[in-house]
Amino acid sequence: MKTGRIPRRLSAIAAAGALALAAGLPAGAGSLSYTGSVQYSTGRYFFDRATSGVYFFNGFSLLSGRFSLAANIPLIYQSTPYVSYTGVGVLPSGGDEGSTLVRGRRGGEVVVLPVVTEYTSFGLGDPMVSAGLELVKESGVVPSLRVNGQVKLPVASPDKGFGTGKWDWSGGLALSKRFGGTFLFANLDYWVLGDLPELELENVWAYALALGRSFAGGKTAVLVSYYGSSRVIAEVKPASALGLGLSFKSGRQGTITLNGALGLSEASPDFSFSLGWSVGL
Repeated sequence: MKTGRIPRRLSAIAAAGALALAAGLPAGAGSLSYTGSVQYSTGRYFFDRATSGVYFFNGFSLLSGRFSLAANIPLIYQSTPYVSYTGVGVLPSGGDEGSTLVRGRRGGEVVVLPVVTEYTSFGLGDPMVSAGLELVKESGVVPSLRVNGQVKLPVASPDKGFGTGKWDWSGGLALSKRFGGTFLFANLDYWVLGDLPELELENVWAYALALGRSFAGGKTAVLVSYYGSSRVIAEVKPASALGLGLSFKSGRQGTITLNGALGLSEASPDFSFSLGWSVGL
């Protein structure tokens, strides 16, 4: 079984930014929003050359009292088939030659990728559905506590790297607390991801931490974040990345987010960037 990486981990920064700017919604308010983002990532991972990808997400989110529901579907461009889009992001899987390229790796050596002669680099990715429920409402020194769940539907072809061909699902908890204009966010998820045809992946713990500060009466926020996970593949070090995010509130329900991340391990892209938006309906 397994896990993934950036770009989905940029969503942890975006979620923290959205929460930091959500103070304008009255208690118990319900809202439906169109959400979208464009994310770019590039990295060598442990290969001899880089793979770049562009991920265009479209979806919706519903917030009603303490309950939230969201769904999105990605359009994906990748320059090679040697990374795979999973429930938590991009994984350097080796594509349909994963058992040879990854399992044959020894002592942290660089893997030489075969020359790609025919590859359809653009297509539809696996849809994602997520839900959350606030168990404890923030008050005084008590932080907000939410339980979250996500499911990735196996629609896309694993041969192209746009999916795994298997169901991915997760459950986890999220803590958040405001101290005036300062915002703290922590998220822990346990992911069960279906194995790729040529590569067995481990179940994984994935976590994100963010520290933010709001400005201009709560209309903008800056967040610094860290993402990490347990080991996905026996031969590959766990994911690790530092992120920086900016969020801007537009109107009562609209937000714009800018996020960047720097990979700190061979399981993460060297660099990722995203532009996201949410528009109230």
